[in-house]
Amino acid sequence: MSTSDAPNPAVELLKQRLLSFVTNESRQKALNFVPRSTDVFAVTPAKTGTTWLQQIMHQLRSGGDMKFADIDDVMPWIESAYDLEQDLDAEHKYQPRCFKSHASYENCPKGGKYILVYREPCARFYSLFKFFEGKYFNHGEVTLDELVKYWISLERNYFTHLLSWWPKRNDPNVLFLCYEDMLEDLESAVRAVASFINIGDEASITNAVKMSTFDFMKQNKDKFTTSRFSRYRNKAQGIPEKFVLERVAMGSATKGRGMMEECTKQALQKKWNDTVTKETGFQDYNEFREALKKEKR
Repeated sequence: MSTSDAPNPAVELLKQRLLSFVTNESRQKALNFVPRSTDVFAVTPAKTGTTWLQQIMHQLRSGGDMKFADIDDVMPWIESAYDLEQDLDAEHKYQPRCFKSHASYENCPKGGKYILVYREPCARFYSLFKFFEGKYFNHGEVTLDELVKYWISLERNYFTHLLSWWPKRNDPNVLFLCYEDMLEDLESAVRAVASFINIGDEASITNAVKMSTFDFMKQNKDKFTTSRFSRYRNKAQGIPEKFVLERVAMGSATKGRGMMEECTKQALQKKWNDTVTKETGFQDYNEFREALKKEKR
């Protein structure tokens, strides 16, 4: 094997750490969770606006609560809840009960309400790269191209997630959103979520819009780190205890494409063609986004 063909040790370590991100026991507990019909899940691929959506949902139901230490304390990530000693059956201070998940339709507990957010793939994968860089691997050890190729090789990935939920998009208990539309018109997105979770109080809606801007969330960025997760899981993954993953970034819808090599963009487009286009006919993300808009009119 030539030196260029040898596995990158940093990528191999990253794989090990990601595989132990959540224990199998915790995943199984999530699969066995039986939600109430009023429970609402932010069920998104990672780095497509999950934390943003959590803040919108929590501010709508609470009317302005920011007393939490970590957003995951008040809106648990179901796949990691057992690992983090959170009881999924516990009552929440505010109603409806809200949870987050990154599960495909097949692996998500059935019976609740579900909000999906998707994001242009290049922007999403670039955000994912910056999310882990400096924590799960050192700067310069893993390239964006290496991370993308690993992530799209997984059996469960962004594309399979989208395809699993796509047939459910018009179900009354499912709401599809696009990250870029949220950027362009936050108020409309907040109102769509409010209507979906049966919150009609105008003051709560107005307040949620103000408290879900990137400026507000950056001013309160300590509320949107992985502090709870890191406290429980860093040691098991060989990560220094002090490291937390910051989840509030610039929110760009286009930066990822500009930072990617052409071969990486081509790999993502090929994956889209082989999965999403094959099942839906959409040639790219923009066609997918436009189709959603037309269906909502």
